[in-house]
Amino acid sequence: MKKLIWLGALLAPLCFAQNYPVKPITLVVPYVPGGVSDGLARSMAQKLSASLNQQVLVENKPGGNTLIGATHVAKSPPDGYTLLLTAEATLTMNPMLYAKLPYDVEKNFTPIAALASIPQAFVVSNNTNAKDMKEFLALAKKNSDKLSYANLGNGSTPHLNFVLFEKEVGINLTSVPYKGASAALNDLLGGHVDAMIVSTGFVSSQAKAGNLKVLAVAGSKRSSLLPDVPTFKEVGIDGFQPSSWFALMGVAGTSNEVIEKLNLEINKLLKDPVFKSEQLDKFILEPIGGTPDALKNLIKSDSAKWSKIIKDTQIQLD
Repeated sequence: MKKLIWLGALLAPLCFAQNYPVKPITLVVPYVPGGVSDGLARSMAQKLSASLNQQVLVENKPGGNTLIGATHVAKSPPDGYTLLLTAEATLTMNPMLYAKLPYDVEKNFTPIAALASIPQAFVVSNNTNAKDMKEFLALAKKNSDKLSYANLGNGSTPHLNFVLFEKEVGINLTSVPYKGASAALNDLLGGHVDAMIVSTGFVSSQAKAGNLKVLAVAGSKRSSLLPDVPTFKEVGIDGFQPSSWFALMGVAGTSNEVIEKLNLEINKLLKDPVFKSEQLDKFILEPIGGTPDALKNLIKSDSAKWSKIIKDTQIQLD
């Protein structure tokens, strides 16, 4: 009898994983509907519903710099039915920006897979008398008090990317806060702010129309959207790669079998050329994929990078 009980306990996780999912899965997105993260989640949910033969729902829980949605998932049962689709700030920046965080990345979450990265670009206003990065840096070092950059919220990825850029090249511009990228871009187009680091896809149409100048893009190769724009490495800033990415996280304690099953499905989806061309390309995203350990290492390395920047700048959010 004891042997049967022991055998049942041993086989229970395997049976659970084989049957998983037996009810709808919820992808919690800690952002408002309509953005890139929401679009990515909904396109993935549709495909995963078919491959898992079970409904995958998207639930937006915005607010608190992603704290509301992340905390909701952190306190959910570790059964694989409540997942978090979020950007890197939730996992690598918030733990250092907030003195008291209602979740612990290592204790409350378990990595499933890195999803996609958002290529970043360094853009300047046409009013800026610089046709390339060399001229802009010369201008900035000579007139740093007269130049400004758009800050999309203290502690945000665009803000910290620019702070990192300043340290890399040895300049210090005036930070101008904005509540969103659209407002910042409008002021850059109007010449009220001089520079910003933002998604390449967000500014590509304005760049092609000649309404602003893109001086460099992140990545190991040039962007297909702006093939004439050099990479940061090509302009001599080899150590700087502004980044932003999305990841899928489960609740800590979720069985390895369920995590592996979800990881397998995610990687199959990210490698699907139709999904890439119809969905990822639409949002100007580059697929990442890989193992849960690869995502764990990405979180660890980015956390170390941002930790130093946040400590040096003494940025603290309530």
